[in-house]
Amino acid sequence: MFHDVRFPEDISYGSKGGPKFSTSVITLASGKERRNINWRLARAEYDVSHGIKDEAQMDDLRDFFYARVGMAYSFRFKDWGDYSAISQEIGKGDGTKKEFFLSKGYQSGNWKYVRPITKPVVETVTQVLVGGLPAAEFTVDGATGKITLPEAPVANAKVVVPYFEFDVHARFDIDHFDPVHEFWLTQTWQSIPVIEIKDED
Repeated sequence: MFHDVRFPEDISYGSKGGPKFSTSVITLASGKERRNINWRLARAEYDVSHGIKDEAQMDDLRDFFYARVGMAYSFRFKDWGDYSAISQEIGKGDGTKKEFFLSKGYQSGNWKYVRPITKPVVETVTQVLVGGLPAAEFTVDGATGKITLPEAPVANAKVVVPYFEFDVHARFDIDHFDPVHEFWLTQTWQSIPVIEIKDED
């Protein structure tokens, strides 16, 4: 269950966290290791408690928490360390396919990790290039990251998005709103976990 609303940006700006993988490591008697990748895609985890600076922000967080019913409803979360992409190839034409899905690639040497982007900021997707030329028309689904072209690109024509911004699909990882009242009109909260929702695997 998803609410198409963004977590307060002035609070997420002070958050900590990022992508997390799951790897099983077995150490043999010889000291050698065997490593198994449990998740194909990372799942980000954040702690937003560091972003709360005053009573007004705590009030905003309380309102947001109530409206999401704790962990029940997911939302958009801006990861200020990684919220945009440049010149991303999202597919190639085959003469029949009109739908493509946004993604962001992370390249290191000869290895590339491709991250599906399911919650783009629609108004930032202003251009799609097909075979190097701007598509006259296209639509963007802000709930899935799907881009639909009116005509199928010819075979091997690259579909590239020059620039776009995106949010993380996330939810609270707690059901209890639990701040501490330390002084008059002063509240703190040691840990407020937010985790990514994996839309696909």
